Amino acid sequence: MSSNMLKVLALFFMVIDHIGSFIPGLPVYFHWIGRLSAPIFIFCSAWSFTYTSNKKSYLIRLYAASLVMAIIQCWLVIDNNFFRSLFSLCVIIFLIDSYKNKNTKFKKYLYVYLTWQIISVAICIFLLNVIFPSAYFVSYFLSALFGNVFLLEGGLVYVCLGVLIYLTKNNKKSLIIGYISFCVLYFIVTVKPYLPIFLGKLYTWGLPFLSDTIEYTLNMIIGLRPMDIGGSMFFQNYQWMMIMALPFILAYNSKRGKKMKYFFYIFYPVHIVILFYVGNMIFR
Repeated sequence: MSSNMLKVLALFFMVIDHIGSFIPGLPVYFHWIGRLSAPIFIFCSAWSFTYTSNKKSYLIRLYAASLVMAIIQCWLVIDNNFFRSLFSLCVIIFLIDSYKNKNTKFKKYLYVYLTWQIISVAICIFLLNVIFPSAYFVSYFLSALFGNVFLLEGGLVYVCLGVLIYLTKNNKKSLIIGYISFCVLYFIVTVKPYLPIFLGKLYTWGLPFLSDTIEYTLNMIIGLRPMDIGGSMFFQNYQWMMIMALPFILAYNSKRGKKMKYFFYIFYPVHIVILFYVGNMIFR
């Protein structure tokens, strides 16, 4: 299966998921189907960034798309901006490539990236919690403008999955073992209530600040909401179902397929805006 065919398939799964999100009253299995979408897009992005002849242009396209989507987020007040997650992933892949290729500027790139992430995330946290009147401007637009990992869709969990996929993409056995292990670990962390129990223990030990800091970091950066952890594996914490995307990922034939360079960049925001207003009309 070609890269573009996989992307079309991921689009289908994504639309099903978003229909379930924006149209009220639909059954939860719309979201079960949607769990297949993100891993396939992440896989395709890892390969696309590897193959592209102009990595700078690829990153600029993702960054520009994330800004456009951030404006839509502020307008509609929605959390959907997967372009930001893919942009962060591809920047890290660029750093990994620089290291593997023994680029003399690798240490400089890494230092600049980490420094910028720390400073820009700190700015977002400060503005969001101290002085800025519009949480949406900081959470959606400013974080996209900075290109940081603050409040990514899926959090750093998706970025880590992307790095895993990138590092194992040339070895199917390693990819299978790594992907399944990741999904199992995610299942354990989100379905079992170990994390909220631990945070509660910190409170009883007289460490409320540490507990709150860990919870805030997990929620705003890592992509895990501790207070939601421990719910039903089918009706609340069903992200582990992304394991079902593995057969489609393994069907990849290393071919690009029909050229559809800008289709996906256009389709994503357009379908979200349409579904948002359709959902509002139905809800009324």
